[in-house]
Amino acid sequence: MDFLYISPEFPPNYVHFIEHLHSLGIRVWGMGEADFYHMPESLRSALTWYVRADLSDADAVQHALDELLMQKSTCGPAASFDLVESHNEQWLTLEGMINEKYGIDGIKKQDLPRLKKKSRMKQLFQEIGLPVARGERIADINQALKLADTLGYPLILKPDEGVGAGGIYRVENKNQLKTHMSQIEEDYLIEEFIEGDIVTYDGLTDYDGNVVFENSLIYGDGVLEYVLGKDTFFYVSRHIPTELRTAGRNLVPLFDVRRKFFHFEFFKIGGTYMPIEINCRPPGGAILDMMNYSVDDDLYRAYAGMIAGGRVDIQAQKQYYCCYLGRKDKHYAHSHNEILAAFGHSLVEHDLNPPVFQQAMGTERYIFRSPNEADILEMADYVLKKR
Repeated sequence: MDFLYISPEFPPNYVHFIEHLHSLGIRVWGMGEADFYHMPESLRSALTWYVRADLSDADAVQHALDELLMQKSTCGPAASFDLVESHNEQWLTLEGMINEKYGIDGIKKQDLPRLKKKSRMKQLFQEIGLPVARGERIADINQALKLADTLGYPLILKPDEGVGAGGIYRVENKNQLKTHMSQIEEDYLIEEFIEGDIVTYDGLTDYDGNVVFENSLIYGDGVLEYVLGKDTFFYVSRHIPTELRTAGRNLVPLFDVRRKFFHFEFFKIGGTYMPIEINCRPPGGAILDMMNYSVDDDLYRAYAGMIAGGRVDIQAQKQYYCCYLGRKDKHYAHSHNEILAAFGHSLVEHDLNPPVFQQAMGTERYIFRSPNEADILEMADYVLKKR
Protein backbone atom coordinates (compact mmCIF):
# COMPACT_ATOMS: atom_id res chain seq x y z
CA MET A 1 0.00 0.00 0.00
CA ASP A 2 1.17 3.53 -0.84
CA PHE A 3 0.04 6.03 1.78
CA LEU A 4 0.46 9.80 1.39
CA TYR A 5 0.77 11.58 4.74
CA ILE A 6 0.45 15.37 4.81
CA SER A 7 2.58 17.21 7.39
CA PRO A 8 4.27 14.22 9.03
CA GLU A 9 6.35 16.54 11.23
CA PHE A 10 3.50 18.25 13.08
CA PRO A 11 2.21 17.77 15.66
CA PRO A 12 5.37 16.03 16.93
CA ASN A 13 3.66 13.04 18.59
CA TYR A 14 2.01 12.03 15.31
CA VAL A 15 5.33 10.61 14.15
CA HIS A 16 4.08 7.42 15.81
CA PHE A 17 1.43 7.03 13.11
CA ILE A 18 4.12 6.92 10.41
CA GLU A 19 6.38 4.61 12.40
CA HIS A 20 3.61 2.05 12.90
CA LEU A 21 2.43 2.25 9.28
CA HIS A 22 6.01 1.65 8.15
CA SER A 23 6.41 -1.30 10.55
CA LEU A 24 3.41 -2.97 8.87
CA GLY A 25 4.98 -2.73 5.43
CA ILE A 26 3.05 0.32 4.20
CA ARG A 27 5.07 2.72 2.05
CA VAL A 28 4.53 6.18 3.56
CA TRP A 29 5.17 9.16 1.31
CA GLY A 30 5.42 12.51 3.07
CA MET A 31 4.73 16.09 2.11
CA GLY A 32 5.25 18.85 4.65
CA GLU A 33 6.81 22.19 5.53
CA ALA A 34 9.72 21.08 7.74
CA ASP A 35 13.31 20.60 6.66
CA PHE A 36 13.81 16.85 6.27
CA TYR A 37 16.95 16.81 8.40
CA HIS A 38 15.25 18.71 11.22
CA MET A 39 12.79 15.87 11.68
CA PRO A 40 13.49 12.97 14.10
CA GLU A 41 15.59 10.16 12.70
CA SER A 42 12.87 7.64 13.47
CA LEU A 43 10.48 9.61 11.25
CA ARG A 44 12.98 10.06 8.42
CA SER A 45 13.66 6.32 8.43
CA ALA A 46 9.96 5.46 8.26
CA LEU A 47 9.26 7.65 5.22
CA THR A 48 9.74 6.17 1.76
CA TRP A 49 10.21 9.66 0.31
CA TYR A 50 9.60 13.18 1.55
CA VAL A 51 9.16 16.50 -0.26
CA ARG A 52 9.26 19.85 1.48
CA ALA A 53 6.72 22.41 0.20
CA ASP A 54 4.63 25.40 1.21
CA LEU A 55 1.35 23.56 1.76
CA SER A 56 -0.62 26.80 1.37
CA ASP A 57 0.72 27.33 -2.17
CA ALA A 58 -1.19 25.33 -4.80
CA ASP A 59 1.68 25.39 -7.30
CA ALA A 60 4.20 24.26 -4.68
CA VAL A 61 1.88 21.43 -3.65
CA GLN A 62 1.49 20.29 -7.25
CA HIS A 63 5.26 20.30 -7.78
CA ALA A 64 5.63 18.23 -4.61
CA LEU A 65 3.00 15.74 -5.77
CA ASP A 66 4.69 15.46 -9.17
CA GLU A 67 8.02 14.72 -7.51
CA LEU A 68 6.50 12.14 -5.18
CA LEU A 69 4.76 10.37 -8.05
CA MET A 70 7.95 10.42 -10.09
CA GLN A 71 9.82 8.77 -7.22
CA LYS A 72 6.91 6.39 -6.72
CA SER A 73 7.27 5.23 -10.32
CA THR A 74 10.55 3.57 -9.32
CA CYS A 75 8.54 1.29 -6.99
CA GLY A 76 5.94 0.32 -9.58
CA PRO A 77 2.89 1.93 -11.23
CA ALA A 78 2.83 5.64 -10.40
CA ALA A 79 -0.79 6.45 -11.17
CA SER A 80 -1.75 7.45 -7.65
CA PHE A 81 -1.62 6.78 -3.94
CA ASP A 82 -3.96 4.33 -2.23
CA LEU A 83 -4.87 6.67 0.64
CA VAL A 84 -4.21 10.24 1.77
CA GLU A 85 -4.24 11.39 5.41
CA SER A 86 -3.50 14.62 7.23
CA HIS A 87 -4.77 14.13 10.82
CA ASN A 88 -4.64 17.93 10.92
CA GLU A 89 -7.63 20.26 10.44
CA GLN A 90 -5.47 22.83 8.69
CA TRP A 91 -4.80 20.50 5.75
CA LEU A 92 -8.23 18.87 5.42
CA THR A 93 -9.02 20.95 2.33
CA LEU A 94 -5.71 19.91 0.78
CA GLU A 95 -6.47 16.27 1.54
CA GLY A 96 -9.84 16.60 -0.20
CA MET A 97 -8.28 18.30 -3.21
CA ILE A 98 -5.71 15.52 -3.67
CA ASN A 99 -8.36 12.83 -3.33
CA GLU A 100 -10.51 14.62 -5.91
CA LYS A 101 -7.70 15.16 -8.40
CA TYR A 102 -6.36 11.62 -8.32
CA GLY A 103 -9.59 9.69 -7.70
CA ILE A 104 -8.54 8.42 -4.27
CA ASP A 105 -11.13 7.13 -1.82
CA GLY A 106 -11.74 9.57 1.01
CA ILE A 107 -12.91 13.13 1.67
CA LYS A 108 -13.75 15.04 -1.49
CA LYS A 109 -14.40 18.70 -2.27
CA GLN A 110 -18.16 18.38 -1.83
CA ASP A 111 -17.63 16.98 1.70
CA LEU A 112 -15.69 19.98 2.98
CA PRO A 113 -18.55 22.38 3.81
CA ARG A 114 -20.15 19.99 6.29
CA LEU A 115 -16.76 19.09 7.82
CA LYS A 116 -15.37 22.63 8.10
CA LYS A 117 -18.18 25.21 8.14
CA LYS A 118 -19.85 25.67 11.51
CA SER A 119 -22.97 27.09 9.87
CA ARG A 120 -23.46 23.88 7.88
CA MET A 121 -22.80 21.78 10.97
CA LYS A 122 -25.57 23.61 12.82
CA GLN A 123 -28.00 22.90 10.00
CA LEU A 124 -27.19 19.20 10.11
CA PHE A 125 -27.48 19.07 13.91
CA GLN A 126 -30.95 20.61 13.65
CA GLU A 127 -32.02 18.23 10.89
CA ILE A 128 -31.71 15.26 13.27
CA GLY A 129 -33.41 17.08 16.13
CA LEU A 130 -30.42 18.06 18.26
CA PRO A 131 -30.60 21.39 20.13
CA VAL A 132 -28.13 24.09 19.06
CA ALA A 133 -27.11 27.53 20.27
CA ARG A 134 -29.28 30.21 18.70
CA GLY A 135 -27.42 32.20 16.07
CA GLU A 136 -26.51 32.39 12.42
CA ARG A 137 -23.89 33.42 9.91
CA ILE A 138 -23.75 37.19 9.47
CA ALA A 139 -23.18 39.22 6.32
CA ASP A 140 -22.64 42.75 7.67
CA ILE A 141 -22.67 44.95 10.76
CA ASN A 142 -26.35 45.80 10.44
CA GLN A 143 -27.37 42.16 10.49
CA ALA A 144 -24.94 41.55 13.37
CA LEU A 145 -26.41 44.35 15.49
CA LYS A 146 -29.97 43.25 14.82
CA LEU A 147 -29.16 39.63 15.71
CA ALA A 148 -27.30 40.74 18.84
CA ASP A 149 -30.37 42.66 20.01
CA THR A 150 -32.40 39.47 19.63
CA LEU A 151 -29.90 37.18 21.36
CA GLY A 152 -28.71 39.59 24.04
CA TYR A 153 -25.22 40.04 25.48
CA PRO A 154 -22.81 38.44 26.11
CA LEU A 155 -22.58 36.54 22.87
CA ILE A 156 -19.97 34.61 20.90
CA LEU A 157 -18.51 35.77 17.61
CA LYS A 158 -16.61 33.04 15.78
CA PRO A 159 -15.36 32.27 12.26
CA ASP A 160 -17.44 29.97 10.10
CA GLU A 161 -14.24 28.04 9.45
CA GLY A 162 -11.60 27.82 12.14
CA VAL A 163 -9.62 25.59 14.47
CA GLY A 164 -9.65 25.79 18.26
CA ALA A 165 -10.16 29.24 19.75
CA GLY A 166 -8.57 31.11 16.83
CA GLY A 167 -10.60 34.20 15.94
CA ILE A 168 -13.28 33.59 18.58
CA TYR A 169 -14.45 36.51 20.71
CA ARG A 170 -16.75 36.85 23.68
CA VAL A 171 -18.64 40.08 23.03
CA GLU A 172 -20.05 41.97 26.01
CA ASN A 173 -21.74 44.95 24.37
CA LYS A 174 -22.59 46.80 21.16
CA ASN A 175 -19.32 48.78 21.06
CA GLN A 176 -17.22 45.61 21.28
CA LEU A 177 -19.28 44.05 18.52
CA LYS A 178 -18.76 47.06 16.25
CA THR A 179 -15.00 47.00 16.94
CA HIS A 180 -14.63 43.30 16.14
CA MET A 181 -16.82 43.52 13.07
CA SER A 182 -14.69 46.34 11.67
CA GLN A 183 -11.59 44.13 11.89
CA ILE A 184 -12.79 40.85 10.40
CA GLU A 185 -13.02 39.91 6.74
CA GLU A 186 -13.97 36.21 6.55
CA ASP A 187 -17.41 34.72 7.22
CA TYR A 188 -18.45 34.83 10.88
CA LEU A 189 -21.26 33.51 13.06
CA ILE A 190 -22.91 35.13 16.04
CA GLU A 191 -24.29 32.80 18.69
CA GLU A 192 -25.87 33.19 22.09
CA PHE A 193 -23.53 32.62 25.01
CA ILE A 194 -24.22 29.21 26.55
CA GLU A 195 -23.62 28.49 30.23
CA GLY A 196 -22.65 24.84 30.42
CA ASP A 197 -19.81 22.39 30.85
CA ILE A 198 -17.92 21.37 27.72
CA VAL A 199 -17.48 17.66 27.05
CA THR A 200 -16.46 15.68 23.98
CA TYR A 201 -17.21 12.46 22.21
CA ASP A 202 -14.06 11.33 20.42
CA GLY A 203 -13.06 8.19 18.65
CA LEU A 204 -11.92 6.25 15.61
CA THR A 205 -13.98 4.72 12.82
CA ASP A 206 -13.11 1.89 10.45
CA TYR A 207 -13.47 1.77 6.68
CA ASP A 208 -17.24 1.24 6.99
CA GLY A 209 -17.78 4.07 9.46
CA ASN A 210 -18.20 1.86 12.52
CA VAL A 211 -16.98 3.38 15.78
CA VAL A 212 -14.16 1.10 16.92
CA PHE A 213 -12.85 3.22 19.79
CA GLU A 214 -14.57 5.94 21.79
CA ASN A 215 -13.54 8.47 24.39
CA SER A 216 -14.87 11.46 26.28
CA LEU A 217 -13.08 14.54 27.62
CA ILE A 218 -14.33 16.81 30.38
CA TYR A 219 -13.04 20.39 30.25
CA GLY A 220 -12.49 22.66 33.23
CA ASP A 221 -13.11 25.63 30.92
CA GLY A 222 -13.36 26.29 27.20
CA VAL A 223 -10.33 26.69 24.93
CA LEU A 224 -11.11 30.42 24.62
CA GLU A 225 -10.67 30.83 28.38
CA TYR A 226 -7.35 28.96 28.20
CA VAL A 227 -6.12 31.26 25.42
CA LEU A 228 -7.14 34.27 27.50
CA GLY A 229 -4.95 33.11 30.39
CA LYS A 230 -6.76 30.55 32.52
CA ASP A 231 -4.79 27.49 33.52
CA THR A 232 -5.51 24.53 31.27
CA PHE A 233 -7.31 21.59 32.86
CA PHE A 234 -9.22 18.76 31.25
CA TYR A 235 -9.36 15.02 31.63
CA VAL A 236 -10.27 11.75 29.97
CA SER A 237 -13.25 10.21 31.70
CA ARG A 238 -13.55 6.49 32.38
CA HIS A 239 -17.26 6.60 31.57
CA ILE A 240 -19.37 7.92 28.69
CA PRO A 241 -22.97 8.80 29.60
CA THR A 242 -25.53 6.97 27.49
CA GLU A 243 -27.05 10.23 26.23
CA LEU A 244 -23.65 11.51 25.09
CA ARG A 245 -22.75 8.23 23.40
CA THR A 246 -26.09 8.20 21.57
CA ALA A 247 -25.69 11.80 20.37
CA GLY A 248 -22.10 11.18 19.27
CA ARG A 249 -22.86 7.96 17.45
CA ASN A 250 -25.70 9.67 15.60
CA LEU A 251 -23.26 12.29 14.32
CA VAL A 252 -20.76 9.79 12.90
CA PRO A 253 -22.97 8.65 9.96
CA LEU A 254 -24.49 12.11 9.61
CA PHE A 255 -21.05 13.48 8.74
CA ASP A 256 -19.94 10.26 7.01
CA VAL A 257 -16.82 9.81 9.12
CA ARG A 258 -15.01 6.80 7.71
CA ARG A 259 -11.44 5.60 8.32
CA LYS A 260 -10.90 8.65 10.48
CA PHE A 261 -10.47 9.88 14.01
CA PHE A 262 -13.12 12.34 15.12
CA HIS A 263 -13.52 14.96 17.87
CA PHE A 264 -17.07 16.17 18.63
CA GLU A 265 -17.65 18.97 21.16
CA PHE A 266 -20.83 19.40 23.21
CA PHE A 267 -22.26 21.67 25.88
CA LYS A 268 -23.64 19.67 28.81
CA ILE A 269 -26.68 21.47 30.15
CA GLY A 270 -28.29 19.38 32.85
CA GLY A 271 -28.90 16.03 31.18
CA THR A 272 -28.91 17.50 27.66
CA TYR A 273 -25.97 17.43 25.25
CA MET A 274 -25.92 20.32 22.77
CA PRO A 275 -23.42 19.89 19.90
CA ILE A 276 -21.00 22.77 19.34
CA GLU A 277 -18.99 21.54 16.36
CA ILE A 278 -17.39 18.45 14.87
CA ASN A 279 -13.80 17.86 13.82
CA CYS A 280 -12.81 15.08 11.43
CA ARG A 281 -9.41 14.56 13.03
CA PRO A 282 -7.90 13.40 16.33
CA PRO A 283 -8.23 15.73 19.31
CA GLY A 284 -5.16 17.93 19.44
CA GLY A 285 -1.98 18.18 21.45
CA ALA A 286 -1.26 15.33 23.84
CA ILE A 287 -4.85 14.04 23.99
CA LEU A 288 -4.19 10.91 21.91
CA ASP A 289 -1.41 10.05 24.36
CA MET A 290 -3.82 10.61 27.25
CA MET A 291 -6.30 8.25 25.61
CA ASN A 292 -3.50 5.69 25.38
CA TYR A 293 -2.62 6.16 29.06
CA SER A 294 -6.28 5.67 30.00
CA VAL A 295 -6.43 2.18 28.46
CA ASP A 296 -2.75 1.13 28.61
CA ASP A 297 -2.75 0.61 24.86
CA ASP A 298 -1.64 2.29 21.63
CA LEU A 299 -4.06 4.10 19.30
CA TYR A 300 -1.23 4.95 16.88
CA ARG A 301 -0.64 1.22 16.41
CA ALA A 302 -4.37 0.49 16.27
CA TYR A 303 -4.88 3.08 13.52
CA ALA A 304 -2.02 1.64 11.47
CA GLY A 305 -3.42 -1.86 11.88
CA MET A 306 -6.83 -0.68 10.72
CA ILE A 307 -5.31 0.96 7.64
CA ALA A 308 -3.29 -2.13 6.80
CA GLY A 309 -5.85 -4.82 7.52
CA GLY A 310 -9.22 -3.21 8.17
CA ARG A 311 -9.46 -4.43 11.76
CA VAL A 312 -8.79 -2.52 14.96
CA ASP A 313 -7.15 -4.19 17.93
CA ILE A 314 -7.38 -1.82 20.91
CA GLN A 315 -8.35 -2.09 24.58
CA ALA A 316 -11.78 -0.52 24.95
CA GLN A 317 -12.25 -0.49 28.72
CA LYS A 318 -10.90 2.62 30.42
CA GLN A 319 -8.75 1.74 33.41
CA TYR A 320 -7.83 5.29 34.40
CA TYR A 321 -9.03 8.84 34.44
CA CYS A 322 -6.22 10.82 32.82
CA CYS A 323 -5.82 14.58 33.29
CA TYR A 324 -3.89 17.34 31.57
CA LEU A 325 -2.66 20.31 33.61
CA GLY A 326 -1.00 23.20 31.79
CA ARG A 327 0.98 25.68 33.90
CA LYS A 328 1.68 29.14 32.51
CA ASP A 329 3.98 31.98 33.58
CA LYS A 330 2.37 32.46 36.99
CA HIS A 331 3.37 32.13 40.61
CA TYR A 332 2.24 28.70 41.74
CA ALA A 333 2.07 27.53 45.33
CA HIS A 334 3.92 24.26 44.75
CA SER A 335 7.22 23.59 43.03
CA HIS A 336 7.90 20.81 40.58
CA ASN A 337 9.73 18.83 43.28
CA GLU A 338 6.78 19.21 45.65
CA ILE A 339 4.44 17.98 42.92
CA LEU A 340 6.65 14.93 42.38
CA ALA A 341 6.71 14.21 46.11
CA ALA A 342 2.92 14.44 46.37
CA PHE A 343 1.80 12.78 43.15
CA GLY A 344 4.85 11.39 41.37
CA HIS A 345 3.38 7.88 41.57
CA SER A 346 0.53 9.03 39.28
CA LEU A 347 2.59 11.17 36.90
CA VAL A 348 2.90 9.70 33.40
CA GLU A 349 4.27 12.70 31.52
CA HIS A 350 5.87 16.07 32.20
CA ASP A 351 7.48 18.31 29.58
CA LEU A 352 7.55 21.74 27.97
CA ASN A 353 4.99 22.31 25.22
CA PRO A 354 6.01 23.36 21.71
CA PRO A 355 5.79 27.18 21.48
CA VAL A 356 2.79 27.04 19.13
CA PHE A 357 0.74 25.28 21.84
CA GLN A 358 1.78 27.35 24.84
CA GLN A 359 -0.84 30.10 24.76
CA ALA A 360 -3.72 27.64 24.93
CA MET A 361 -2.08 24.59 26.51
CA GLY A 362 0.43 26.10 28.94
CA THR A 363 4.18 26.49 28.97
CA GLU A 364 4.64 23.12 30.64
CA ARG A 365 2.30 20.16 30.89
CA TYR A 366 1.66 17.57 33.54
CA ILE A 367 -0.31 14.44 32.72
CA PHE A 368 -1.52 12.28 35.60
CA ARG A 369 -3.73 9.23 35.78
CA SER A 370 -5.71 7.47 38.48
CA PRO A 371 -8.57 4.97 38.67
CA ASN A 372 -10.46 7.51 40.79
CA GLU A 373 -11.92 10.80 39.58
CA ALA A 374 -11.52 12.39 43.02
CA ASP A 375 -7.74 11.89 42.79
CA ILE A 376 -7.65 13.73 39.46
CA LEU A 377 -9.51 16.71 40.90
CA GLU A 378 -7.18 16.78 43.92
CA MET A 379 -4.10 16.78 41.66
CA ALA A 380 -5.52 19.62 39.58
CA ASP A 381 -6.20 21.72 42.67
CA TYR A 382 -2.67 21.11 44.01
CA VAL A 383 -0.70 21.65 40.79
CA LEU A 384 -2.60 24.78 39.71
CA LYS A 385 -2.92 26.40 43.14
CA LYS A 386 -1.48 29.95 43.21
CA ARG A 387 0.59 31.54 45.94
